[in-house]
This record gives sequence, structure tokens and C-alpha cells, in this order.
Amino acid sequence: MTEASRSALSALTNGAVINDRYEIRQSLGKGGMGEVFLAHDRATEQPVALKIVREEARMPGDDEALRQELILARSVSHPNVCRVHDLAPSPYGPILVMEYITGQTLHTHIRRKKAQGGYTSDEFRRIAHDVASGVAAIHQQGLVHGDLKPGNVMVTTNQDGTFGKAMVLDFGFAKERARASGRRPGAPPDGGTPNYMSPERIRSGGASPEDDVYALGLTLLEMWTCRVPEPGYKPRAKTMRQQIMFDVPSGLSVDEIKQVFRCFSDDPQQRLPARHLRFFNPVTLTTNPMQVQRERLDPGPPPGRSASQAFIPGAQALLATFATNAPEFVGELLSLDKPTLTIGRRSDNDLVVPEATVSGQHAELRWQAGTWIVEDTSSTNGTYVDHTYERRKSVNLMHGGEVQFGELRFKIVTFTKDAASAQRARSYLSKRDGLTGLLIREQLLHAVEEEVAFADWVEAPLTIARYELRGPNRLVSERPTILEMLALRRGATRVIELTDTLLLSLIAVTAGRTGPLRFCVAMVGPGPQEARNLVEQVVGQVQGMLPEGLELGATIARYEKGVGAAALVDP
Repeated sequence: MTEASRSALSALTNGAVINDRYEIRQSLGKGGMGEVFLAHDRATEQPVALKIVREEARMPGDDEALRQELILARSVSHPNVCRVHDLAPSPYGPILVMEYITGQTLHTHIRRKKAQGGYTSDEFRRIAHDVASGVAAIHQQGLVHGDLKPGNVMVTTNQDGTFGKAMVLDFGFAKERARASGRRPGAPPDGGTPNYMSPERIRSGGASPEDDVYALGLTLLEMWTCRVPEPGYKPRAKTMRQQIMFDVPSGLSVDEIKQVFRCFSDDPQQRLPARHLRFFNPVTLTTNPMQVQRERLDPGPPPGRSASQAFIPGAQALLATFATNAPEFVGELLSLDKPTLTIGRRSDNDLVVPEATVSGQHAELRWQAGTWIVEDTSSTNGTYVDHTYERRKSVNLMHGGEVQFGELRFKIVTFTKDAASAQRARSYLSKRDGLTGLLIREQLLHAVEEEVAFADWVEAPLTIARYELRGPNRLVSERPTILEMLALRRGATRVIELTDTLLLSLIAVTAGRTGPLRFCVAMVGPGPQEARNLVEQVVGQVQGMLPEGLELGATIARYEKGVGAAALVDP
């Protein structure tokens, strides 16, 4: 842009027309990369927002980056995300044509609410829900925002003056700039606003969904504190009550506060994805247990209608999820490339497995109209499914279903070894026990440390419920029988479901396996007697679904300052 065109941009006034189409009405504000104007689109007779990218703010490759981001941004259609309509050249530089939103930025909204005594819990819930929903919609399309902050969230106002909704603005460009810069560790932050950057982005650069979630957490915290965070600010360093200006969280549930707390964890893996953030309905103040999002083993997309008409070699596979004697086999995929296959330990089988409790030829798998029929061939240790403790002679195995041969479990999936779904499955199995779906010990201790940090932050009690499945052979051996393995899987699953329901959890409780027949559940919020009553209720309901001869016992450990995670989870 020439010096003359720069002067023209600075002198752009009401009534000026850009590209014979957009009539400038007023300036809406200036940012780091340009200025935004309210304009009248003569072609559509609608108001639009024009963002003009200044020449001095541009980098090599920005034109192509803007074009690619326009294509991707137009794929995001969500009521809590500002629509981007077009990208066009102009005498003043590239212009982004965006949806015009009436209202004020969340930054301004926070300052005005500060003068009025702060937000109510219901106002906070509505804005938090809207912003999280908008960010989730962006992430769902494979995009990241890259510069999420109160200044890039618009709060609309209804005609009667009441609160409308919150909408996320101005996403995408910072991501492309971050990607193109290829910074070295220690170089200046890229693209976004340092005040809202995650620790890993400040160190190494590069926007990411996890960085967006961190910025989301700081944005929501700013609604409590009414203060802009300093770059590198550590909100977990002080208790919540030492930081907030108005007691906004007093009307929120423990789980709602925990979601915000986990957003700004230093460990990106501890941050909840935006799509999993849940807030109580501000009108009914109720929740449904189905809202609880748990990490699950994704079997991939269903095979589709055509798969039921004709067999397709390799369209499905068996994923090993648990093996008592061959843990190195967990995560392996066995392709189902023939309509009839045998499985067992012997090398002459179509599917050879190393698990010692599987017979030489354990079973035969036969494809039939989109379903796999598993026929046990008189195995020594039997074939099992989840809904019964009895050995099964024949099993119908559909997409996503599980079957257990002796002490080896499989899940039927629709991805190959090199697929992204396979990588996600291996990541899941590296953190979670494939039998129960509970965290393995190392991951559990790390998660309990997070629970301890949160309990300290909100100054609330933390209780660990330690469960144990007890049977007659416990006096002889610590190796579970197959019956006990199946009972542990069903019992642990039911314990977690009941705990989530009774606590009105919005996010899944922290739970992990601590021994052959032991697991524990962490609960922040309930007092000692309330936690004891809850655990007794859970044990009473689960006991009825266990096979005869097995019982579920439980003990409770209370967190106190200085007590480590290992001491809490171990009986």
C-alpha cells in the first residue's frame, strides 16, 4: 500500500463507497491487523462489517492464508459464531466481509457489569455456554481461533434491552500466521494476544485447540475477576476467592467451576475439549446424566448399508483392548479379510493371538449380512460377552461390540492400522485399562493430583472412594478369575454411572484402577457424611448385579493438606 493509500484509509469517512458496493457508515474499532467498519451492502441491502487489513500488518503469504481461511470459515455455520461472507481486494487493502452483529464486546460488557455489581450466575452460565459452543463449532471443522479473548466475543442485545447471546468473532487468521511463522522457542509470541495465551504457546508458538481452551478459561475467569490477565498469568497459583472481585461462582455448581479451572491447566491433556463443556440450564437448573462426557474407545464410523449386502475384505477389524498375559498385544489390529476365519494361539489359524488363556483354535468367525457370528469351538476358557457372566457357544458381534476369548478382549472396529482412529485408539489404551475403561495407575495419580489442586483452589473437601471386589479366591491368589474380571467391568461401569448421577456431574468423575480387583473414584464437593451416604447407596445398588459369591466393598479417604495422591488411592 502506498503512502497515499494509507492516508486514504485513515481518512475513510462515512458515506465513502468501497468497490462500488460497500457504503461506509461508521468505524467500529481498530485492532492489531486492521480496522472494522459498519457498512451498507448495496447488493443485498443488508448491514455488514468490513475488516480492512492494513498493509503494514500484512506478512508474506497472508493473501493466500486469508483465502484459505475464508473457505474454511464459511463452513462454520453456528448461531454463536460470526459468519464470514467474502474476501475481496480493495484500494485500501484486502477486506473481509463479515456478519454485522449489534451489541458490545464482552470486554466492554465485563466493564459495564463491574459497575453494576458483577454478573449473576445465570448470566455467566449463558455467556459461558454460548462461547464454549462457538469455539466447539470452530474446532469441529478442524479450525482453531488463535486469538480468543473478551474483545473477540460479541454480546448481543435484544430489542427490549435484555441479553441476547454471545458470538465468537475474528477467528482463523491468527492460526495461519502462527503456522507460517515457524518460530523457535523463546521467540516473541505469534499471531494472538499474549495475555490469553497458554504456557506452551508462549514458550513455543503455534495456535491449537488446547490453546483456544486455555484462552476460553481465562476469558471466563475475567468475568469473575474483572481484570485482564497479565501475559503468562497463573490463575491456579492463588485460591479462587483470593482473585475474584465479585462472588460470581457462589451460585455455580462445583462441576461448573471445575470446568473453568481445568481450562487453564498447564497440561494441555487435562483441559476439557470445548465440545465437552457443560453448564446447567439457567432456567430449570437441572441436568441429565447423559450430558456427562467420558473418554471412550471410538470404533470408527459404521460400515454402512452396502456392508450388509456384500462382504468387503478388510472393512472391519478386531482391536485387542485387553490381554492378561500379553499386554504388548493390546492395541493390535487383526483385519477381517475373509468371510470365515478361525482365531486361536496355533499358527495354522487365520488370526493368531499370543494370549495364553486362548485355546489353540478358540473360535470361528463367520460373516452374515453385516454381522459377525462367533462360534466357540470347545475352547478351554470360554467365550464371553458383557451382558452375561455365562460362557457363550455363539455370539453375534456387530460394529463397536466386544467379545472376550479367555482373558483376551476384542472390539470390532472399522479402521486400519494407519488410520487416525487407530492412533486415537492406541492413545486411549495407553492411558486407560482396556477391561474397565478406567485410568491406569500412572494416569490416575496424575488426575488425582489435578483434583487435589482443584480442591485447594476452591477450598472444598475432596473424598476418595476406594472400591474392592471381594471373592472367595482372594485368600489364595491376587489373580482374578474370568468371572471376577467380567464382574469388575460391569461393577466399575455401574459405580461410575451412579456416582455421576448422584453428584449431578456435568463432567465425568475421576476414576482409575488401582489393583487386580480394586478401583477408586475422586469426588470434590460433598462433605464427609454426604460422601459416605453416597458411597453406601452406590454399593447397595451395584451389589445386586454381581454374581453370587462376589461382593463390593468400599472405604473412604479424605484429603488433607500434605497427603499425596498415592496415599489417597491406595487402601
